[in-house]
Amino acid sequence: MSLAGEIVDIIKVLEDHQVEGAGVAAAVVLIYILNKTGLASKMFGSLFEKSIDYFIRNRGGSKALTEVTTSEITNHDIFSFIDFWRYSKIPTFKFSTEYRTIVFRKYLTIMLKAYKDKIQSYVNSKAFVNMNDSELWKSLLTLINDTVYAYETEMANAGIPKVVIEKMKSKNNDWIGLTIDLIENICITQFYRSENNYLKVYSVMNIILSILENTIQNSETVCNSINGELSGLSISEGGRDYLEP
Repeated sequence: MSLAGEIVDIIKVLEDHQVEGAGVAAAVVLIYILNKTGLASKMFGSLFEKSIDYFIRNRGGSKALTEVTTSEITNHDIFSFIDFWRYSKIPTFKFSTEYRTIVFRKYLTIMLKAYKDKIQSYVNSKAFVNMNDSELWKSLLTLINDTVYAYETEMANAGIPKVVIEKMKSKNNDWIGLTIDLIENICITQFYRSENNYLKVYSVMNIILSILENTIQNSETVCNSINGELSGLSISEGGRDYLEP
């Protein structure tokens, strides 16, 4: 069975036992993703097993969260997360050379801005409130694809080398593919059903936030994996040219 399929089974267990809160479900799914993709320690995997056991044994009287407000979507944590990293953290990043520092700062800034702009536009349109499951899934898939296309196009126009774009894309492909599978399953799973699709959209925004955090954390690893392809290239920033040795 695929990873996404196994995650659906977990969500169904939570649904069958009326576990309280979408946040709890998201946390369990995230632990499972990390465990299955080898991104967590054996101890973390054990935590997942204990969490599932706890939820099954302590299910009495709780119910699934279905009440998500418009405000919780329009003021979702993803927007403050993006602003914090764009304006406070990324400008302080230091990579192995001045050139790489400028390139990867630009990459991350452009990517985060694209996600914020596209998601805000999607949320503000409120087109999703009247969609059925299939329409919602297609609209969210379009959102992801349009966002990736937008930031990769802007990166190329900003002078970010193709090798950097491709290396980062390769690193993120598994996560993006998993995100798409999870979005589809959220759209069709009863656990996430709520008025105006608010809970589904809110949950998808949680997943995207996790993907963004993962991308930022992996940027230095990708940077250090590039050997030779950047030599002799330059990029301008603040009226100054930076040359890669």
